[in-house]
Amino acid sequence: MDFSLPSSSGEVVMAALLGLPSASFSDVARSLSSDLSLQRRRLAFLLVSPFHFSLTLSYLRSLTLPQKTLLLARYLLSCLRKLLPSLSGPSHPLRLRDLDAALLLLAMCDAYDPTVARVSNWHSAVSDNVLRSMLSPSGLGTDAWAVVRHYVDAAVKCRRLTEGLSDTGGGGQKVDGEAGAWVSAVVALPSVECRTGGWECVICKEEMAAGRDVCELPCRHRFHWGCVLGWLGKRNTCPCCRHELPTEDVFCEMGRLWRAAAKMGDQWTT
Repeated sequence: MDFSLPSSSGEVVMAALLGLPSASFSDVARSLSSDLSLQRRRLAFLLVSPFHFSLTLSYLRSLTLPQKTLLLARYLLSCLRKLLPSLSGPSHPLRLRDLDAALLLLAMCDAYDPTVARVSNWHSAVSDNVLRSMLSPSGLGTDAWAVVRHYVDAAVKCRRLTEGLSDTGGGGQKVDGEAGAWVSAVVALPSVECRTGGWECVICKEEMAAGRDVCELPCRHRFHWGCVLGWLGKRNTCPCCRHELPTEDVFCEMGRLWRAAAKMGDQWTT
């Protein structure tokens, strides 16, 4: 799987990071350092334990291609969310077995040599590549930016995965389709009193009566509660301006976070 992307994709994420207050960036870097240490320990554990490596590899081989794609997407989405914690949304946590499988799958992708018809020993190929990576200038770095770089790379891979799926028709996954809004985000929407009549709910095309509570989305557009609940159960966008709410669909959420990161970067650079 080719994860290469133009540098502009990484620049989008870096611009979003640079827009954070310095204290926030330091907090994010510390949190990422702890998380990265855990991931490295899990991968090292697989490499020093032939039994667990074989068990995880067998689990990967038991998954269908759409299942492998979803596993990889959930891992990359978690990295993007940890990199930009200000972008709220569902966490999509991975069980330990799935985390090990995702780490091994990524390591296999990185170790894959397209000039070799078939890899006879994945343990040796992954171990050699991990060792080369650890001894490289970027792998030897210990400062905050060296840690953040790993997650920026994951964010770029996240973008590359969604683009690759869009180019191939989704590979059995819903990439560009609509998905219902995250239930927790809908529950948290505020009620506001409609003080004057004459305002129309664009969903049902009927007037919002004065003195009645209506729902207000983050973009400040207002709708009847009954109307907007039905709408957000099927799609996560405002009917008026297409403002996006978080969604539990992994692939739609990847696209939403990427667009939000790009907007953050634009605000910092303008």
